[in-house]
Amino acid sequence: MSGGSKLNKIWMTGLATVAAATVFAQTPVVIYTPVKVIKDQNIGLKSWGSGTASETDELAYEGAHSVRISTRNYFAGGLMQFNSAISLGDRFGDKSNMLRIVYRAADSTTILGGGRGPGGGPGGGVAGPGAGGLGGAGGGKAGGGAAGGGGFAGPGQGLGGGKGGGQGPGGFGGPGGQTAAPQKLQNIRVIVTTTDGKKSEAYIPVATNSSGDKGWRTVAVPLQAISGFDRTNKEVKEIGFAGDVPTTFYIGDLRVLNDTTPISGEPNVRELNLALGDFVNLSANGYGGSSILKYTWDFDDKDGIQEDSIGQSIKRQFRKPGNYTITLTIVDVFGLKKPYSTTIKAKVNP
Repeated sequence: MSGGSKLNKIWMTGLATVAAATVFAQTPVVIYTPVKVIKDQNIGLKSWGSGTASETDELAYEGAHSVRISTRNYFAGGLMQFNSAISLGDRFGDKSNMLRIVYRAADSTTILGGGRGPGGGPGGGVAGPGAGGLGGAGGGKAGGGAAGGGGFAGPGQGLGGGKGGGQGPGGFGGPGGQTAAPQKLQNIRVIVTTTDGKKSEAYIPVATNSSGDKGWRTVAVPLQAISGFDRTNKEVKEIGFAGDVPTTFYIGDLRVLNDTTPISGEPNVRELNLALGDFVNLSANGYGGSSILKYTWDFDDKDGIQEDSIGQSIKRQFRKPGNYTITLTIVDVFGLKKPYSTTIKAKVNP
């Protein structure tokens, strides 16, 4: 082989290696997928505080299962524990690498299956610990003894348990049934535990994201925005989930992926011709991949661009005549993507 051919082969091999490395770097790290059951993914589920975590077939993003998290507050939810640590050290340096959660919050149409909790102890004994599913209120009564423990308090009302006879143990709590809409989930707290014993966390706002397919929503937090994760060894052994209100939500998919999608958007109008004192409804649809977006509005660019109003949909009244430039700015709430801005022209007639 000639020297030139040999150099070309080395150059082509190096180019292929770089290309392969680039593709590898963009390959998602799948943490939990709904197309396989939990046990086949070497994942364990554990309750956290007074919350619960369980695999369920009540809802599924894909396949037949999801992970149901029942939460009371930021300190009660569920844990995913990984038999093999998930290494994210090679992903942390790129600000576009995000922990993405596909989730669905329970609503008034969701039927929550109840668990069975043990009833009261023998007559004269102490009440049993009761653990009925979310909404379960059961727990039988032991004959002549203390009442059985109630189920995990939730938005629904479960069916009562049976009665124990004589000095026997109490009955089991009945299945929990959803009879009222749970409180609206605003934020998900994520706690990441690494093999060096350190914990890091993120509070992910979810209420602003629109529903996707069949109520499933996608939210993501950049790895660099997880507080304290930079000080860990980045070998993840456990991820905990909780919410800001007593409710249930389902995790349909969990992975780390590279999202460089730029932010873009479009307001509902481009020009306005108004009478003095008119109210106008302004809204916008933004897109930024998995990023969580924040919408801000400035109503008069003459005094600089400021946050005069915040929200995807707002209502505004102009009290002075004149020509105005309204500026809409859409940003990633974690500040790691370039903001997007556009303008609306408004004429307010005297």
